[in-house]
Amino acid sequence: MQQEFVRASQLHQQGKLVEAENIYRSLLDNDKENPQLNARLASVLVQTKRATQSLSHFSIAIDGLPDEDALIQHAADVAAKLGENVYASKWMGLLLQRHPNNLALAGQYVGVLIANHQEQEALTLVNELIKKQPQNPQFLNVKGMALSRLGEGDKAYKFFEKALRLNSGQIGIVRNLIIHGKGKKQPLLDEIIPQYEQKLRQGGLPADAKMNLAYVVSMHYDKKGDKSMSFEYLKQGNDLNRSGYQYAHTQTQSMFAMLQKAMTPELIEALANKPKIEDGAAPIFILGMPRSGTTLIEQILSSHSKVGAEGELKTLSECFSKHNDRIMQSDSVDEIATALHAAFAEYLGQVRAMQSQRDEPLPVYFTDKMPYNYMMSAFIAAVLPEAKIIHCTRNASETCFSIYKQNFSGNHGYTNDLRELGMYYNLYKQHMELNTSLFPKRIYEANYENMIANSEQEIARLLEYCGLEMETDCLMFHKNKRAVRTASVAQVRQPIYKDAVKASKPFEEQLKPLSEVLESGEGRL
Repeated sequence: MQQEFVRASQLHQQGKLVEAENIYRSLLDNDKENPQLNARLASVLVQTKRATQSLSHFSIAIDGLPDEDALIQHAADVAAKLGENVYASKWMGLLLQRHPNNLALAGQYVGVLIANHQEQEALTLVNELIKKQPQNPQFLNVKGMALSRLGEGDKAYKFFEKALRLNSGQIGIVRNLIIHGKGKKQPLLDEIIPQYEQKLRQGGLPADAKMNLAYVVSMHYDKKGDKSMSFEYLKQGNDLNRSGYQYAHTQTQSMFAMLQKAMTPELIEALANKPKIEDGAAPIFILGMPRSGTTLIEQILSSHSKVGAEGELKTLSECFSKHNDRIMQSDSVDEIATALHAAFAEYLGQVRAMQSQRDEPLPVYFTDKMPYNYMMSAFIAAVLPEAKIIHCTRNASETCFSIYKQNFSGNHGYTNDLRELGMYYNLYKQHMELNTSLFPKRIYEANYENMIANSEQEIARLLEYCGLEMETDCLMFHKNKRAVRTASVAQVRQPIYKDAVKASKPFEEQLKPLSEVLESGEGRL
């Protein structure tokens, strides 16, 4: 084994990653918990653009090598970049236990706490850090991020401004200032953005750095109203992003085909005969494509006295994944029904356990606004007859363009190529048409454009569907001080946000590859 390990390590160092990976995997077949093998395989997976697959191997490696700071830092950085903030928080916490005076690490940890929906804890920690280093731009920036999530937009902007004056080269600070600077003039940006453009023209930067610069420059020109320059840099950022990972629409089609194959009339009947799951507060699932108005709907509903907001929970997909083989591959209807019932029981139990840890009464209802739960909307309707399912819809071009403008963290492989984006949207639309036809009275459509045009009437209809009485706070949702954790954080702090209704209109020519796919229906099963 040792000889093979040395050989694999040499191949790894030589950049022969496929050969090295094959040997690492072969050795792991006989020693699955070996920490060094798992660490090396994780490294190969990151190098070959399969970072998501690396996390489980990093976890085994760290359990076996808990004193290897470099390994833990590498794993934490990968997890943070992927948006896997539970992993990132755990691993950074391990490092901080041994290095409590490492202020740079502590500042990074604050950012992960914010991403992990622990804004108040992050604010407490960063205030302590600022006492030690009041002129540290990283600390000021993350304090601004925490404040913005908690509805203190004006205070947040002042911290972003101060951070930028101290470090004008920090791209994250520039991005935050642009996002939260609606209607505000910022002369310093007019000096910084040309410098970014010069860096992009000169070349020599790593692909990730170029990508992030391009997105930020695009945002700046968009705010200034220069649509042509904005799209030029937006496309550059997306092209760089797309070059860094593997995505095949045919694999996505296969996944949707399996979901649809599983949902048969026989399964619906078998699930109807299962006992009701009595566990936790009543869920309201807010789902649909990203950027379709899910945050707006959550903000409205969570302004009601009987509703608590849980944000974008990964819990359902994680519980579903545990039973995935039986759900997707079994030929037995009873086995599929039992597996689905178990997955949803675990989901409700985990949410209730999470809610019970807080020092506050359990809400009567809670919202789960993970957009991708739309994939399981038929299962939700069949297993949880009392759950509310709100399908957020929006003009197809506007939805897709808004997605294209976002530099998402995590795994959203379809988002950076206009044709692939259109094909994915067509597949999503087909899937939801099928699920809505199976459960027409269970899945409520909340249309973004209708909400903008007739907000009071649409809010009343939404509350009626959820079995909730009208409360004035729901009409004044923008004053809700709960934490908002998505790209829509700046918009939902304002009254009904109309700027995005026809945002794609000036870009009709550039978006032709998208519009052609949307019109043709390409990508459907």
